[in-house]
Amino acid sequence: MGSSSVAAVPRTPDAGRRLRSLLWSTFECWGCDGELLDDACLVLSELVGNAVRHAEGESVQVRLRRSEGVLRIAVADGSIAPPAPRGARLDDESGRGMVIVEALSLRWGWEPSAAGKVVWADVPC
Repeated sequence: MGSSSVAAVPRTPDAGRRLRSLLWSTFECWGCDGELLDDACLVLSELVGNAVRHAEGESVQVRLRRSEGVLRIAVADGSIAPPAPRGARLDDESGRGMVIVEALSLRWGWEPSAAGKVVWADVPC
């Protein structure tokens, strides 16, 4: 049987911190493996960071859904532009977010929504 949690926060620079707190408390409530929390937090941070930097709208919405040992992290934002992993040079200060998501998740993807898009990643839980 699955469990889920949903939250929305203002699209501000501290959105990632606020949503990581939600993830920590959700992991604890669900009894998930604490060793997997670091990877899940990093994936969440990258998805939320992309929404804050590149999307439109006043808020970022996150849905956490656990089912059969997998946590789906889904971040909704107001942009219709698809996410795209890109190569970053060694001296670039950004541009590695989706590459990190790709490396730490079992799979990831995105889908259009009425208000923009939802980017999701599945991580072990």
